[in-house]
Amino acid sequence: MSRFEKESPERQIPWLAGERFELALDSHEGAINASTAGKDTLTITTRRVIRLGRQGGVRTTAVVPLDRLTAVEVSDVERDTGRLMNGMIALVIGAALAGITWAIFETTMFSLVAGGVPTLIAVFMISGYVFPDDDGALLLHASGYTLRQPLLSSESRRDAYLVAHRVYELMSVIAPPASAVAPAEQPQQSFNDQVPAYLDSQALPTAVSDGLSVSASGAAASLASVLTSRFEPAAEPTGVSDVAGRVARSVAATESASSYVTRQIIRDPAHFELTAGDYVWDLEFVAPDRFRVSQTGWSSTGEVRERWVSIGREFYRLAGTWQKPDDPSRFDSERQLNAHLTVAKYINVLRQGYPTAHEYNVSGGKQYLQVRYEPLGRESLASVLGNPSPPQGVLGAATIWIDCETDLLTKAEVKITESNDGRQLLFEQAFASYDSGLAIEAPETAKGPESIN
Repeated sequence: MSRFEKESPERQIPWLAGERFELALDSHEGAINASTAGKDTLTITTRRVIRLGRQGGVRTTAVVPLDRLTAVEVSDVERDTGRLMNGMIALVIGAALAGITWAIFETTMFSLVAGGVPTLIAVFMISGYVFPDDDGALLLHASGYTLRQPLLSSESRRDAYLVAHRVYELMSVIAPPASAVAPAEQPQQSFNDQVPAYLDSQALPTAVSDGLSVSASGAAASLASVLTSRFEPAAEPTGVSDVAGRVARSVAATESASSYVTRQIIRDPAHFELTAGDYVWDLEFVAPDRFRVSQTGWSSTGEVRERWVSIGREFYRLAGTWQKPDDPSRFDSERQLNAHLTVAKYINVLRQGYPTAHEYNVSGGKQYLQVRYEPLGRESLASVLGNPSPPQGVLGAATIWIDCETDLLTKAEVKITESNDGRQLLFEQAFASYDSGLAIEAPETAKGPESIN
């Protein structure tokens, strides 16, 4: 869980749940990657600013949450070339005076006095150029506190502006911590009667549409309906016994869909409300490679949202305004996540073979085939987790609902269990608005400084 190598003394700072490395700034080397741990390094994550430094043989560590920062400042101290020129001129004058005095008086004392004063002035001016009185610094201001990262090289002074820009972007999108005011007391409800805020059909269209596409609002309500639906057991339709055939038709129908909208939730099933480490993703997909994504994560400091649009190799991200980086490779992890949010991982589960159990359900007047796969094979488990080599001792069980009228995959639940300690993780995902004519276009980007590459 640490961003440093095992032998690094800085390993005492582990990642928070859901925390992700952004970039780091070394006082001498400039911008560095995640695996490098310097002696004077400022690390930026999606949650915090972490500074590691040394002063008088003492290692110091400062950690400031992003949502506590109020301002970012770069103090770029450059060498005064005018001071260097004046020093060189004074040095030449001193040498000339020393030579002239010697030629006239041929006395060492007079030569040292005449040439020494200008030479001392020259040395003072040149040393002031070589060794400036102050170092440059990247200053991060929080309430009553300033975190100072020295800039001791041309590389660090150059990259400080990139780091400052990225910190400001993160400050602009991170949500403030939840209010400390206690909510008004509500009438007691049973667990089954409660509807979490992240599933509410009224709140969900705003969550999907915020900064993205208003075309998904209707689909958002459908997703909320699917995720909160009660699937009641129903009698098996007369003359229907070929479950494997219906599953095969579902694979073909779902795989051929040209567009859809989906919501995936990853959470701890032991908690009703979302807590630190839980995630919600809303995805609009248009085949073959157009994605519009809203990502919301929870941590101990509150809720953090990110938005992006990916069209082929082009990538756009929302940081106050829509931006298009020149180097989209920096966001390869987001593009990999795009593919993982699609229905493809459940197609792989359905292709695992004949389900271990099945039954017919009814919900909202519609009939569904529920198929269960327990345990999941290694290949299917790898697809669900997005990990080609799942850890040993991790078990998975999947339940998938197929619309009997359209043969389209409607909902999936996967429960992941660690066999050694029994901890569980629940994947819930709903799909709606198949082949609805959804369009995903490149957003209009703001003119101005380019995002960090």
